[in-house]
Amino acid sequence: MKLTKPHKLVAWGLFVVIAGGYFLMAARFPLAYIVATYEDLVGEWAQVFLFVTTMLLSVRIACGKSNYRPFFAILALACFYVVGEEISWGQRIFNLTTPDFFRTHNLQNETNLHNFFTGPIETSLKQSMEYLIALGLVFYGLLFPLLLGLRWRLALWFSNKGLPHPPLYLWPFFVFSAGLELGLLQFNEAEIAEVLIPLALAIMSFNFLLATRQQQELRNIPEWPAADSKQLAWQTVSLVLGVTLLAFFATTAGYYAPTMKPKMQARFYNGVEKFADRYKRFEQWDSAAQLYLLVHKEEPNNASALRNLFVCYTKLNDPQLARNFLEKAEQVDLDTLARQPLSVASHLSLVETYELMGNERRAADHLQGSAEIANLNVRKFPNNASAIYWLGRSDEKNGNLHKALQEYQRAAQLAPEVLRYQKAIQSVKRKLTATAQELTATRITTAFTR
Repeated sequence: MKLTKPHKLVAWGLFVVIAGGYFLMAARFPLAYIVATYEDLVGEWAQVFLFVTTMLLSVRIACGKSNYRPFFAILALACFYVVGEEISWGQRIFNLTTPDFFRTHNLQNETNLHNFFTGPIETSLKQSMEYLIALGLVFYGLLFPLLLGLRWRLALWFSNKGLPHPPLYLWPFFVFSAGLELGLLQFNEAEIAEVLIPLALAIMSFNFLLATRQQQELRNIPEWPAADSKQLAWQTVSLVLGVTLLAFFATTAGYYAPTMKPKMQARFYNGVEKFADRYKRFEQWDSAAQLYLLVHKEEPNNASALRNLFVCYTKLNDPQLARNFLEKAEQVDLDTLARQPLSVASHLSLVETYELMGNERRAADHLQGSAEIANLNVRKFPNNASAIYWLGRSDEKNGNLHKALQEYQRAAQLAPEVLRYQKAIQSVKRKLTATAQELTATRITTAFTR
């Protein structure tokens, strides 16, 4: 019997296209990368439909005659849970208000459970979960099928007890996703893993369905015959094409829905600014400038975006254009301060603008002004979380990190649902840790040079 493997070639080709496509978008097409990784856009809808497909396939296997029925029943429930969490159980689709309990305890103020423990805030629990998931993916997607192929006793025991193994040719999906789940680049790359993992599980399910129909154990099939291999290849291609079309349709439908369009636009531009900051961190000045220009077009009075455009175009050797953006930032801040003379935020924004201009005297004046107003506001409203937060921002800018940390923590206690207070706590803790490490390094260096 002639053996062939188009199903493997299709799977490997899709892996290269998906993984390579994401990295090409990240490197050269930042807007496309945002669409492929951000909330309510094509990438997230692709994740949803891939998990839905895996859920339906798992239900079908669980309802048949197989030693692995319990596993696939659990997998179906897990996929159902993931789908619900991805769309916050219909909250954004149906424009539902977040219940008070979730608004207070959820790290993203959404109706889902996973953001009780993980979210945009780095915690030891979140990091531990990321490493556990990564280890699980490597074990299940690579080590388990390898050891099963070697007839390792413990692997055979797990298989006999109902743990199905993914076909070994799918190992790149699992291993690559394990690295992405760690988020080492902090570039939203875990979203790529959330496309690759359900696709691999769906392909695995196709293999088990075919083996079940033939009343065989998948582990006893060394290679699929040509007809079966072509069938698996066609199923995989059809799945990817169908999911892609559905993802584009869902994104388009959401964008044109009156209740969702404003929120989707707001999230999109919020994502644009976040990714601009990420490109800036990697010194990808051209991509960062492209995104900051979009933010400026949408929010012409965003002084932060204007300052970042100054930095980008300075690095891109266009000092005149850079200076124009910085002068616009100054004017925006001055206009805001004229309307709101007691705005701590406007004073601190002007501090950053004048620091970039090299005007130390005016920067110091506004820094002092921010501290005076912030203290006045807290004395007047001692239990106002926002006033306390801005006092912390002023103290942090003045270099009083320990005092700023106390104020951020107090603001978070008064208003635990406000995410920026939690982020401020995390940010200042990182600064304190870095300062302590630098001080320790200096002491060690001094001790050795004496």
